[in-house]
Amino acid sequence: MAVRWIALLLFMAGTNLHAQQYFEKQYAGVWERNLNYSKAVAEAMPEAGYDFRPTDEAMSFQEQLLHVADNISMLTSRITGDRKNFYRKEDATGFKKVDVMAVLDRANAYVLDLIQNASESQLNEEIEFGGVSMTKENIFYLLRDHQAHHRAQCLVYLRMKGVSAPGYVGW
Repeated sequence: MAVRWIALLLFMAGTNLHAQQYFEKQYAGVWERNLNYSKAVAEAMPEAGYDFRPTDEAMSFQEQLLHVADNISMLTSRITGDRKNFYRKEDATGFKKVDVMAVLDRANAYVLDLIQNASESQLNEEIEFGGVSMTKENIFYLLRDHQAHHRAQCLVYLRMKGVSAPGYVGW
């Protein structure tokens, strides 16, 4: 019986190690593909379409992308303790496509830097977010999920405007 418990504990320890190794060895590449895909979606929309919104209640294409950057600012502050702003909100109404893309690039590059420099102890640190206890590593997955959600909305906007959408990249 004791041998089974030891085997189970070793298996569980190995699973945790595998998950840690995944983040350290692969997640930066996952994030780079994520940011490149988001950039391709942002690039595909002609500048005139950046103000497009399918309904009065919906965010415009531009607002979707800036919301991603705002969310990166908020979520990364849960990792670092410091809230980084990637643009001045009062300037956003005058933004051109190139300005929005630069904001998105800065925000995504910041996350990539955090991923590449995250220590194991930082990743494993427990925090409370949205009433749920989680590790800081989970915030990095939340960042990707949130961006994918809004990128998908942007893909729908492209199709509604008759713009050819970039092919899917999900690995």
